[in-house]
Amino acid sequence: MSKGFAAFYLTIVVLALMAGIAGSIFLVSRAQFLIIQNSVKSNQAFFAAESGIEDAVFRIKNNKKYDASYSFPLGKTNISLSVTSQSGEKIIRSTGSVLNRSQTTTAVLKTGDQTISFYYGAQVDRGGLTMSNNAKVVGNIYSNGSIEGSGSSSQITGDAWVAGSVVGQPDQQWTTQDSDFEFGLRKDDIYYLDTAQKFIPSVSKTLNKVSLYLKKVGSPPDQTVRILNDNNGHPGKTVLGSGTLTASKVTNVYSWVDVSFDPPSLLTAGQSYWLMIDVSRNDNNYWVWAKDSTDNYSQGTGKYSADWSAKTPVWNNVNGDLNFKTIMGGESPTFIDSVSIGASAHANTLSDCIISGDAYYQNIDAQTQVSGEKYPGSQDPATKDLPISLAQISEWEQGAEGGGVINGNYQPSADSVLGPVKINGNLTFPGNGTVTIAGPVWVVGNILATNNVKIKLKSDLGSGVAIVADNPADRDDQGKITLSNNTVTEDNSSGYLLFVSVNESLDPYNPAITISNNVNSTQAQSIVFALSGLINISNNAKFKEISGYGLKLNNNAQIVYEQGLINASFSTGPGAGWQIESWQETE
Repeated sequence: MSKGFAAFYLTIVVLALMAGIAGSIFLVSRAQFLIIQNSVKSNQAFFAAESGIEDAVFRIKNNKKYDASYSFPLGKTNISLSVTSQSGEKIIRSTGSVLNRSQTTTAVLKTGDQTISFYYGAQVDRGGLTMSNNAKVVGNIYSNGSIEGSGSSSQITGDAWVAGSVVGQPDQQWTTQDSDFEFGLRKDDIYYLDTAQKFIPSVSKTLNKVSLYLKKVGSPPDQTVRILNDNNGHPGKTVLGSGTLTASKVTNVYSWVDVSFDPPSLLTAGQSYWLMIDVSRNDNNYWVWAKDSTDNYSQGTGKYSADWSAKTPVWNNVNGDLNFKTIMGGESPTFIDSVSIGASAHANTLSDCIISGDAYYQNIDAQTQVSGEKYPGSQDPATKDLPISLAQISEWEQGAEGGGVINGNYQPSADSVLGPVKINGNLTFPGNGTVTIAGPVWVVGNILATNNVKIKLKSDLGSGVAIVADNPADRDDQGKITLSNNTVTEDNSSGYLLFVSVNESLDPYNPAITISNNVNSTQAQSIVFALSGLINISNNAKFKEISGYGLKLNNNAQIVYEQGLINASFSTGPGAGWQIESWQETE
């Protein structure tokens, strides 16, 4: 009996041990399950929070409606968001919740900016520069039109360049568009890279520049544009000229972009040539060229290659014509007349000038004094593109509109803050008041600042801001800027105020931009730009940079160039350019 008891006891012990082991396994398994379940829920909460950030970023970048605080369900999770503004940034806080688990992610958005390079104290297009008594450019000047002064009191302290003349209308062009051609990437194992359009000039002249109808995806780098010979109906490998396609002038919306050739390419009438963009591959950052799939341009067609410089390049049809314009050299020589130049002068014709440096020319008169060396027979300087494109201006306009719209004429109160904003009317700055510019401003009417107005850039902004006057429906009479009577503009340590007009008036009595009577009379400030019109400046006005189609400097007007303008950046505003500065889990 004792043996039976012992066996029974042993059985109980074994069962107890087994139960204990099973219990331990259960507890361990349950703990592991809870850990895994907690991890799964935490991951669900985290990815929900990330999704919330993506939702808010999409709404902000695309100017969609959102509230300062909002929430929405996502599957079994719930997402709560808050969006706050601080020092020009948007701070997004997103919390994802599932059961009792939550995760929070924070992202910071700042407005993007564009870098624009101003290499000269003044840069002028074909409208040229007129200088009256005591007008002065402190720095260099580059003009695509002639420079005409009033004698030795009209001064340019640096180099003066005047490009050779060009005709007003394209020699060859094709502007019909019904489709797109993407290049600079690989699709379906096909490399769409170097892309060219054939054309045949009607005259034997220099090709000074071309215009291309382009947009971009992402942020491709600057590219080289080449003029190539024709090789049996395909682009050849002889380079006749080259220029730079500046990526910053191209946006994600189609626009015409100029590319100048330095030196200009001498072409022969009736011969075939190819206009080719030599690109590098990046499947996320590439180009789009407007195309006409009907292929109705009788002088040529479009082709692409994986490598134009290969030993035996293979060219394929783009199945259409690519949009382009060619601008040839003109007949009337450009000149510099009656100006005192502190460094060297470069122009086709020099007359009645005082030149402290060297002179590069084809024609010179006996009244011109040259202290340095003379270089007769020098080739005319190349055309230079203006530093700002219409596409960039349109992007600033989008940025301004993204900050809100004011309908009707508007006069901000003294000591107020303005921007980003679009004003569907005229903007009149308050006399004897100060207005701080905090973001891009787009005025569909005209801009007027007079009688001791102060317009200052917000001190904590990290880039410059554009104030644009532009009525796309009426660029003859609307979109003008007038600054006068002791108006003062004020930049900050990081950026510049940029006054932009898209008005096309060349009338000196009613120009696109009028600046007069002691504007910034004690210190040069800010930048003035007119894309297609005349800028008229007089009576003790001083600016750091002036650029436009045409420029007239009267009576003591001064441009005082600042070196930092080589890489000046300007905010694209919330509607056009919010960029993610940081994105991280915070809890």
